[in-house]
Amino acid sequence: MGFRDDMRAIAYNLRSLAGDPYEIRPYTVKVVTRTWTGNVIGEGSELVATTTITEANGQSPKVRFLNDEQLALGGLPKGSIQVGPITPDFPGGGTTWETISGGGVEPGEMFHYILTGPEFPTGARFLLVGGNSDRAFRYMVTLRPLSAA
Repeated sequence: MGFRDDMRAIAYNLRSLAGDPYEIRPYTVKVVTRTWTGNVIGEGSELVATTTITEANGQSPKVRFLNDEQLALGGLPKGSIQVGPITPDFPGGGTTWETISGGGVEPGEMFHYILTGPEFPTGARFLLVGGNSDRAFRYMVTLRPLSAA
């Protein structure tokens, strides 16, 4: 491993400290890709692939609800959130940008996030509205509730 991968490994492990035993990060973040065997969404048989976004030791990333000013500046609906930092992939851990962004979603596929936690005990669906992948040691994504326009 090179310097960048060494630093990513350190960030990956440090980011997990807030989760256990302190339980500061109570939200579970999952990326879901639904694929249908037909040519359009909903046609044919459905296949579901779910990936949980985690840091070291299976700890969840930080989830932060955006305040009124951030919502207004971003033109985002109430309930929009920011997830991250998420450690980029490296030998031994991390998450790929393709996993986070749904890279390569094809016709007949649907990509969204499911958050489960205190605000959403049964889970809530979110859509990706923005992401930041230009940092060497972290990814950040902005999500809006699926039910919002």
